[in-house]
Amino acid sequence: MTMKERLLSALRSRPVDHVPLVPRFWAAPRHVQAAWTNERERLEFFARHGWDATVDLWCSVRPAASVRGEVFHEQDASGPAIRQVWHTPAGDITERLRATDDWPEAQAATRPLGFLHDFRPPRYLEVPFKSESDLAALSYLFPAHLAPEEKDAIARSYRDARALADEFRVPVFADVRPGLDWLVWLFPAQEAVVRTLDTPGLIRQLLGHIGEAYRRRLEVLLELGVDAIIRSGWYESASLWSPGLFREYVVPELEWEIGAVKAAGAAFVYLMDSGVGPLLPDLARLDFDCLAGVDPATAGGVDLAEVRRRLPGKALWGGISGPLHLGRGTPRGVERAVERAFAACGQTGFILGPVVGFRHDWPWENLEACERAWRRLSGPRW
Repeated sequence: MTMKERLLSALRSRPVDHVPLVPRFWAAPRHVQAAWTNERERLEFFARHGWDATVDLWCSVRPAASVRGEVFHEQDASGPAIRQVWHTPAGDITERLRATDDWPEAQAATRPLGFLHDFRPPRYLEVPFKSESDLAALSYLFPAHLAPEEKDAIARSYRDARALADEFRVPVFADVRPGLDWLVWLFPAQEAVVRTLDTPGLIRQLLGHIGEAYRRRLEVLLELGVDAIIRSGWYESASLWSPGLFREYVVPELEWEIGAVKAAGAAFVYLMDSGVGPLLPDLARLDFDCLAGVDPATAGGVDLAEVRRRLPGKALWGGISGPLHLGRGTPRGVERAVERAFAACGQTGFILGPVVGFRHDWPWENLEACERAWRRLSGPRW
């Protein structure tokens, strides 16, 4: 099988010649052993190792051309901070964030940092959307309508990705991030949860508008012909939200997205790392193809065999923990973790490899141990 055939078959729980291994790498700084400088070199590197790969498109929503941003560097009792002002035709949106030592991007910022950033939540001093009066700016900061030049840019990116993917016989994936993840980027995490209860009107409008912007771009990607969609639910799990809030705020949008992706003939991958257990009944009722990212070691651990049993017909992508097995473990511990993953997940509907990126300071020998165990267990090819 080609990598494309193998990955898409595994995602849809169909037989494969061997279980795919898909390592991912943290972009900057990247591990010294991962010495590629562009996508072609990365795909060549993966091919030499026999690893499976994808070419990924990033589905993003950028502010309209009419938006102008400013950054002001400040100092207060908590230390250095940045004040970002987004000037829109509907009014200004102002936010303040701590510029901590571990966030050099903020310390050196000369133009506003985008809203989609995991460093934001614990560093907020002033959130951008404080009341419903701020929501008039959403149509400029997250425009649902695609300008012709944006649609052309998406098409060019797709053509380049497809040409490279076809050359290496791998699939094209699109990374899409609407939903509750945005509440954790636009508010401190605890405040995000409280706001869904105290100001549901603001939250529904905010999520509805951002969701619509992503839907329009998802439709373009599906028309172009991407092979699969990876939809982030990283911050949508029961680590933050009750099953009731998940059903209220996530399920309706997910159902629409899954239906659109399936109608276009693409595969649907839903990404969720921790807090999966309480949501298994709801996940079982949704018609997506693969649950990716479930970490068997963090957040108290999760029984992969139980997840498999309660999600019949759905593939699992992961099997081992990036931070605890590859990052902090030993080669022998990694091999045992891979053995447990294969025992729980079997050969069909299983993709090995955590979706968190391999960090620059993680031991390379742990990834080599993962590869050795995978070759031994994954099927007759090796």
